[in-house]
Amino acid sequence: MKFLISANLLLLASTTGVLLAAPKIPNKTKVNPNDGATYIWIDPGTFTMGCSKDDRECFAWESSAEEQRVSKGFWIGRTEVTQSEYEKLTGENPSRYRGPRLPVDQISWFNARNYCQAIGMRLPTEKEWEYAARGGSSLPRYGPLNAIAWYDGNSADTTHVVAQKAPNGYGLYDTLGNVWEWVQDSADQYGKGMRLLRGASFYNIAKDVRVSDRLWAVPETAHRDMGVRCAGD
Repeated sequence: MKFLISANLLLLASTTGVLLAAPKIPNKTKVNPNDGATYIWIDPGTFTMGCSKDDRECFAWESSAEEQRVSKGFWIGRTEVTQSEYEKLTGENPSRYRGPRLPVDQISWFNARNYCQAIGMRLPTEKEWEYAARGGSSLPRYGPLNAIAWYDGNSADTTHVVAQKAPNGYGLYDTLGNVWEWVQDSADQYGKGMRLLRGASFYNIAKDVRVSDRLWAVPETAHRDMGVRCAGD
């Protein structure tokens, strides 16, 4: 497979023809001065949240398809928070897999929230996360899995440097795979005090790595496949 990339358009092509034409990538970005990370502006809009149409791999815990309105635009990290960004602010690196451009891992919901707040941002809501992660696509994945995500089938059981796979239509990298990403929402339906994570990880099998899948855990949990992507208003 070949990647054909221009400033505003990504085409994933093969000998059989074009597989994916991503929407125009927004130009509106900003760099957060507190950690040096780049954020992309996501315009308000309407999308279908939950199990994607014709997706026969959805689990019982995934929400059923429902049209949702994101009434306010927001900023969201172009990549998952990296270890260099996390360490620059906190002076700590809890990660099992070490490297400055690897996503920070082994952080709890509390640590993820505190980091985002410390840089003047916040955790995304689950609705914001899925809207941004889809990148304008209504499919379970915004492209062929090996082209867009690190997962059990190609990761060698470790995290990978961010932004090595193809971005989605909004210019976001690794919204699927690499590390699970904490979101703001509680998940009391799965147990009192639970919190949600989205996006799956390097550890998950292909079936898990779909934009509507979710994971829940007590907020103190800090596994090797858990990270964060911050958002802001």
